[in-house]
Amino acid sequence: MFEYLSFIENKNNLIDIIGFNGPIILFFTSVTNLWKQKYIYGYLLFYIINTFINNILKNTIKQSRPTNITNRITEKYPDVHKYGMPSYHAQSVFFSLTFLYLVKKSVFILLFECFIAFITLYQRWINHHHTKEQLLVGSFIGIINAYLGYITTHEYLSTSII
Repeated sequence: MFEYLSFIENKNNLIDIIGFNGPIILFFTSVTNLWKQKYIYGYLLFYIINTFINNILKNTIKQSRPTNITNRITEKYPDVHKYGMPSYHAQSVFFSLTFLYLVKKSVFILLFECFIAFITLYQRWINHHHTKEQLLVGSFIGIINAYLGYITTHEYLSTSII
């Protein structure tokens, strides 16, 4: 326990922890904020679709990660995750950020999620887990998937009798 606390005292370690866990932080932020709304179903469905799209793209593009990875948090890259294009972390955080903003339109939530998203991008880049291009493409795909997921969910909820 005390070893963990001394680990997070270093600001770089805190950035590593937040950045590495950014997708999880924003996933739970989104689920918490959408919990009693019908948009939760669209968010969860399209989150899964977003993950599948990332795996398909990684397996299709097969672009390597940078070779000089810094591992302060031990990460293993099995199967398709040995590839870096597009960044799953970037795609995931920007999916959650965009979908939740489109539903809630809350500037406060947007600022919090942007803070976590940019720490995630910074951590992935500074530790050489991804190139800038891999992060940019992942972010863009996450935004597009969230927008399409939101529009689809909104249309379904608008025309549904439920």
